[in-house]
This record gives sequence, structure tokens and C-alpha cells, in this order.
Amino acid sequence: MLTPVVEADDFLRHVRFGRDQAESTTATYASAMKLYLTWCGRTGRDWRETAGRLGSFMFWLRHARLDEDTVEAGPGHRPVRGPRRVNTVLAGVREFLKYQVAVGNAPTALLSMLYEVADDRDLPAELRGETNGLRYYAKARHRAAVPDEPVDRASDAEVLALLRACRSARDRLIVLLMARAGLRRGEAVGLRREDIHFLVDARHLGCPVPGSHLHVIRRDNGTGAWAKSRRARSVPADFLVVSPRTASRRPHRTARRENRGPGRCAGHQP
Repeated sequence: MLTPVVEADDFLRHVRFGRDQAESTTATYASAMKLYLTWCGRTGRDWRETAGRLGSFMFWLRHARLDEDTVEAGPGHRPVRGPRRVNTVLAGVREFLKYQVAVGNAPTALLSMLYEVADDRDLPAELRGETNGLRYYAKARHRAAVPDEPVDRASDAEVLALLRACRSARDRLIVLLMARAGLRRGEAVGLRREDIHFLVDARHLGCPVPGSHLHVIRRDNGTGAWAKSRRARSVPADFLVVSPRTASRRPHRTARRENRGPGRCAGHQP
């Protein structure tokens, strides 16, 4: 029988409701908590006393599976988790431990095991600002080295193959919004008709943004889709996104039927 960890549950509630983070962000923290507390349980350590042993935790993350108690490492064994995943888990663990210090469930000395104080001499000049003297910041002590690799983005041929496989204008629009406008999956799925302004001038809809564009707005959706950023933004739509084969005029007719006068644009609520 699973036994909830009260401190972890309280932390996740704080992330979701106290910070108003997205459900996907909370799920990422929850996954990190599961790995961290599993490691603590298998090694017989209390989570309050392991901040100085995160190096061992990193080794376990690279080579251990949740469904197995043994750790297999060395030649011939591929890592279970890559450096980016390890760093994501470590970031979640640090946030968890920082929160426990803040609420009094862990000693403040724990923070010095998580961070070291560094100055900005090693930072690029554009990041140091124009102030005189050194500036200090907290630097995480534990971090996996991530190789500098090019982003494996979809090629034009792959995007074209996806478009050919689409069976509706809606599906083609979703593919182009991610490929051409750079929308995240949750942002694309969470779009509503009143967010899409494929017009040269949308002022009659109460929108001051010129040109064809769409609005990305964080809101609760029945599909569970969620925009990560709290700030609404407008995204330009180029001629491929607005082409007759992908765009529909239904959003504009819908907006008119809803009588969205000046100031009623979903992306520019007063």
C-alpha cells in the first residue's frame, strides 16, 4: 500500500495552487519527487539528510530503473536517463528542499549543500550589466554536463509529410502552428475561435494588433490544454498558416455572432 509523503504533497499543492503553475509543471515536479523519495527509501536515508549526497543520487538517476533494485553501470550499459533529464529532476529536488527550509521542515544549513556562492566574473560581459564591482549569486552545486548539440527540429520534408497525412484543415492548421508559429502543444490545442484573427485589420473585433495573428491565452480548457506562460501574447501568422487550405473564416463569423465589440477581444480584455 502506498503511503503519501505529507511534505511532498504539501509542496506539490504549493506549486499548483500557491504559485499557480501549470498542471504539466506540477507533474514534472511530482515525477522528480517520486524519483528522489524512491532513492531515499532504497538507500535507507531520510530526505532531510541527503542534500550533501546528491552526487550519489545523480549516479542512481543515470543507471537505476524504478522497477528494479539493482544499479547496472559500466561498459555495455546505456544510461537510463540522459543529462537533461537528470538536471530537470535535480531542479525539482532543489525546489522541494528550498520550500521545506522556508516552512521550517528542514534546517537552513541544507541550503549551503545545494548552492555555492559565486561571483559574475565568469559570466559573459552582456550578462554582467553596467554596475561596478562584483555581483554574487547562488550557483547549484550539482549539475550534469549537457553536450552542446544542435536542436533536433523537424525538417521541412517531415513537416510536409505530416501535412500530407492530415485529413482536415484543422489538423493542417495545428501542424503549421507548431512548425511555423512555434506554439507549444498545449497552446495549440487550447486555442479558441475568438483567439484566431486571420485578418489584415481586426479592430472591428476589438483587437488593436495589426496583421494576421492569433492570441495565446492561459485559461482552463475542457481538453486539459494549458498555456505555460501566465502572460497572454499575440503571435504573427504568416501566409502559409493563413492559406485557404488551412484557415477557416468561421472564427471571424463566430466572433461577430458573440458581439465582441471594442475592448472585447479575448487577448485584450480590460
